[in-house]
Amino acid sequence: MIALKKDFVNENKKSYCRGRRLSSGTAYYLQKDNGDIVYGGKQCAEEHSDTDLSQIPDLTKSLIARHDGTTTTGGNNTGANGTKNDTSKSKAISYILLREEKLSEFKYANKSLSYSILNQYYQTYKDNNDLSDDAVKHILNIEKKSSENTKKKMSLENLSTCYAYQYILERTLDYLEQKDNHDGIKYINGILEGLHDYCSLTTNQIDGLSKWLQFLPEELKKAKLKEFSI
Repeated sequence: MIALKKDFVNENKKSYCRGRRLSSGTAYYLQKDNGDIVYGGKQCAEEHSDTDLSQIPDLTKSLIARHDGTTTTGGNNTGANGTKNDTSKSKAISYILLREEKLSEFKYANKSLSYSILNQYYQTYKDNNDLSDDAVKHILNIEKKSSENTKKKMSLENLSTCYAYQYILERTLDYLEQKDNHDGIKYINGILEGLHDYCSLTTNQIDGLSKWLQFLPEELKKAKLKEFSI
């Protein structure tokens, strides 16, 4: 199998390896030889694929899981020989996935986040599961310039945080709908709409979420979301 990416999943989805629930809401997406996709934690991905996990996109970086009072950030980027791995490709792929796929409902200055040049790289990546070194360099240059021109709202870090908030808000909404909590549903839908329109939330909006995040399962409820980069 090959590891494609690390991304969010429903927290009730079961791991390919030992069938346990992926309660953190994050998993490595693993593709079998027949094209089927299965899911697992880091150890599972290391056991069942030869992929260098530092080179695949990690779309979950802005959601930090907490286990038994400790904070887990998903490991580091240090190789077996103690040298730091180059994660440029991982960052470039993450950026095009966010702008061209994951944040399709988001806008900046009332315009879609999609960009024709990035979309071309996105299509190339979807066809080949890889990008050339020149493509990686160009994408990261676009990310840098976009960040500078939008007061960091279009930076990889901020868009990753947008994506993490979207995941948590959508999971919260699901649990509120199960409880028929109409006040909560209305509030979360309003927050989602603001997030989609402005690629950030205000301090008051974030503080107001605490009441409704209590409806999440324990591990998601304890997870820490990174701050917006603005």
